[in-house]
Amino acid sequence: MSTHGKQRVRGVAALIIASVVWGSTFPVIKIVVRHVNSFRYVWIRNLLAVLAMVPYIAYRLWRGSVAKRSVIGGLLIGSAYTLALWLQGLGTFYTTASNSAFITNLYFIYLHTYEALKHKRYDYRLAVAVIIALAGLYIMTSPTGFGFGEAVVLVGSFIWALQILIVDRYSTTNPLDTTFFMLLPPLTLSILDAMLFELPTISSILPVVPHLLYLSLIASIVAYALQLHGQKYVVASTASTIYLVEPASAPLFAMLIINESVSTAQIAGFALIMLALYLSIASRYSYKLL
Repeated sequence: MSTHGKQRVRGVAALIIASVVWGSTFPVIKIVVRHVNSFRYVWIRNLLAVLAMVPYIAYRLWRGSVAKRSVIGGLLIGSAYTLALWLQGLGTFYTTASNSAFITNLYFIYLHTYEALKHKRYDYRLAVAVIIALAGLYIMTSPTGFGFGEAVVLVGSFIWALQILIVDRYSTTNPLDTTFFMLLPPLTLSILDAMLFELPTISSILPVVPHLLYLSLIASIVAYALQLHGQKYVVASTASTIYLVEPASAPLFAMLIINESVSTAQIAGFALIMLALYLSIASRYSYKLL
């Protein structure tokens, strides 16, 4: 296999692993939010990840190895992530979880449209993959209606698309350095948490410490670094299709971890998204020429 071919494989593998890890977080988050509110969950998760990375980033700063682009890129990615997450949470409060899931993941359509307009070329396999993925997502979520909540989530989905584009722009930076600075903006949610709720007690967090550690160390540090590494080789539109593995795999993890049932529609949707994934990664337009 050529060097370029190996880079493609590494890029796709990194994004698939990151997406599977994120898919596994849904049932874990469901357990966590029984003990702490959603604002608190986000900033505590990121705080633990930041604390875990302090020795690493301190060493890198001491050596003068942290590039300015890593700082800027990380803060921009983290800011987009925080805003998108807040809009998704606000919108979901006024709509159903299925509507929110469907609309949030529409970001992959925006990115495919953007790539096609930007480069003035588009592979028919990518177009077929988009249609199949959209069908799979619709079957899995069965959305209904459109109102204020859906509109807010829709704005959030554009911010998710923007976040992927920012990752694309800064994907050549050191993944771990950039990840550290990505984790800082979500800590601002602690201010909102303190304004709206009482500060958490140690006893309220203790039951879910193992879950929070998994979310912070694996689903944040490791998965974000994999995302940055993978998008170094894979274009943003194809990366967005690969990220659909996250909602597609979530029901399977929910079945394994918290014994939720998996419907026939979810299995069918999962199969369609896997087919779309195959078509996407088979296209030569899915990869960057480095």
